[in-house]
Amino acid sequence: MVISIILCVSIRYSQFEFAFGSQYDNLLIYTSVSESEFLTYDDLITGFSIKYPPHWDRAQHIDKSITFTAPKESNSNTIPAGLGIIFKEVASNVSLSYISQTQLNTLKNLYPDINILESSDITFAVHPAHKIIFTATDSTLHLRKAMQIWFKDDTKKYLILYKADVEKFPQYLPTIEKMLNTFYTSK
Repeated sequence: MVISIILCVSIRYSQFEFAFGSQYDNLLIYTSVSESEFLTYDDLITGFSIKYPPHWDRAQHIDKSITFTAPKESNSNTIPAGLGIIFKEVASNVSLSYISQTQLNTLKNLYPDINILESSDITFAVHPAHKIIFTATDSTLHLRKAMQIWFKDDTKKYLILYKADVEKFPQYLPTIEKMLNTFYTSK
């Protein structure tokens, strides 16, 4: 089961990276939106809810993951930022520390040039969680900055990924933080 989780996460990473290399037809300029203007996404199957900016694209994937991507900026041919949420079933006896070690090993294997800037245990959406911030070169050969948060809720594991161009990371972080502050799981 653990190998299955690692393989699924690895596959999702490459698909999430693809979103940053894709091109959009609409050329919008990023503007700040208040949380009250956000749209709500409720995932009744996996049991979570999150709000997101109305001008961001939302994509649901067959593996039950979802991505929210910022609109392409007029002076760029890549998507500047995005948030992905991956959900997996896990055994109830799998610990957060085991998930963390597995995830860190997976990241090191996926990104040989990974530079972990921060790694800490936190509380996220009332759950014990782990957060890392790092830089690495993605499959499009662009250096990206990323934040990942993972936590377990009984037999469910959630992995939340925020990735952006290194120079855009701080610009989109306030929006990502607003989104994360609206995230909750239903029991």
